[in-house]
Amino acid sequence: MTHSPHTPDDELIQHLRQHSTGEPPASLDAFLLATARREAPKLQPSLWRRWLQACRQPRWQMAFATVAGVALMIGVVMRVPVTQPEISPATFSAAPAPQMYAAPAPAPMARMAAAPKVEHALVQAEAIGAFADQPAEKLSKRVPLALPSLEEGLQEIVNLRMAGQAKAADEKLLALHERFPEEDLPARLEALQKR
Repeated sequence: MTHSPHTPDDELIQHLRQHSTGEPPASLDAFLLATARREAPKLQPSLWRRWLQACRQPRWQMAFATVAGVALMIGVVMRVPVTQPEISPATFSAAPAPQMYAAPAPAPMARMAAAPKVEHALVQAEAIGAFADQPAEKLSKRVPLALPSLEEGLQEIVNLRMAGQAKAADEKLLALHERFPEEDLPARLEALQKR
């Protein structure tokens, strides 16, 4: 076996290996951590966090409650009552006519239920047209006539036929057919006569 000659570097390496533990002492670690914490910049809390912290303090809770109460009282005191607009003939002429026949035709029972509403809207539309054309002096004298509902018109036709006035009943039936083109008027008349 051959031995290599000893060099001074070998002695130094052997000395370092014997005396090094691989970790710095705990006091040095604590000193470095304390210095890093002290020198690190402090993070400012967000606006939301500062608001929440302020709201948790009793003096600010009282201030916020006072401001909210004053705002509520001002809102109640300063509330102005809503006035109803005056109705004039110009208002009627500017209003658009009701759109009654824009939707698809409803079922027969729904039409029977909606007939008085539709007639009422027709009467209003006719009255609006009549009011728009008349001068203001004549408006106070003229009272719009209400058209009878479908049921009332059919009952009137039955009464006229029972009284023997067939021609007048047929004229009323034509007038009702013009007002209610979707309705099956002969079938409804028969049902009304059977009652």
